[in-house]
Amino acid sequence: MTDAKVNEMIADACLAAGADAEMAADLRAFLERHALDPEDVEAILASPPRLALYRRLVRANFVGVVERMMPRTRARLNALAGDAFDRALDQFLDEVAPRTHYLRDVPQELLAWVAPRWADDARIPAYAVDLARHELLHFEVAAAPVPREPPKLDEVALGRPLVFAEAKRLARYAYAVHELPGELDDRSEPRVHEIALLVYRDPEHAVRYMELTPLAAAILERLFAGTALDAAVAPACASLGVTLTNDVLADTARLLADLGARGVLLGARAA
Repeated sequence: MTDAKVNEMIADACLAAGADAEMAADLRAFLERHALDPEDVEAILASPPRLALYRRLVRANFVGVVERMMPRTRARLNALAGDAFDRALDQFLDEVAPRTHYLRDVPQELLAWVAPRWADDARIPAYAVDLARHELLHFEVAAAPVPREPPKLDEVALGRPLVFAEAKRLARYAYAVHELPGELDDRSEPRVHEIALLVYRDPEHAVRYMELTPLAAAILERLFAGTALDAAVAPACASLGVTLTNDVLADTARLLADLGARGVLLGARAA
């Protein structure tokens, strides 16, 4: 029995559409269809039946992590579009299957696969992908690890890159999904609103949201990428057609002070 044949057989047993019914109806035919050696087929048939159990366990793990990380998206789509979320998850497991080694990354793989399909489905609310992204981002920030050693910091200065907390992300949505209530039975619709949102974890480890102006988002994108403060503001203004004025500099200083108070800005990178 080659590893490749065994891996393919087990993957199909756990994930392929209809494999549970096929194994229940004729396990021998299922094994032989995967070209296993006859002696291996007999050995599996003589052993306690485990493949169906493996299928239930594996799929339960995948389904469980997706449901935990996107509960509101699932509740809305199942209620508004005829179990659309659960059907999409089943189809993903049947046709694609996760590629990641990490269970926590399965929902991201599902969303990457299903997003264009939802966009083409008139039954799916247009905000669904933004809501799913937001739920996953909330979980990602909440679970972001704390660095083992705090970075070496210095006073904030124009010519130095700034140091920010790890537990922060910058998101852009077409809908204000962060304003939606958290209740699973809520069906209200978010505002149609292009928004830049800073998602961060405060010193008490609660996930918070901060709406940003387009210019603030453009500046932070550059600062988060490691650009020094004096090299980030002017290009951000230019990208939006904004004139760099003293008011812009004052607003930037207030933004950084606010981020410092929220525990997002830690300081400048030590020389």
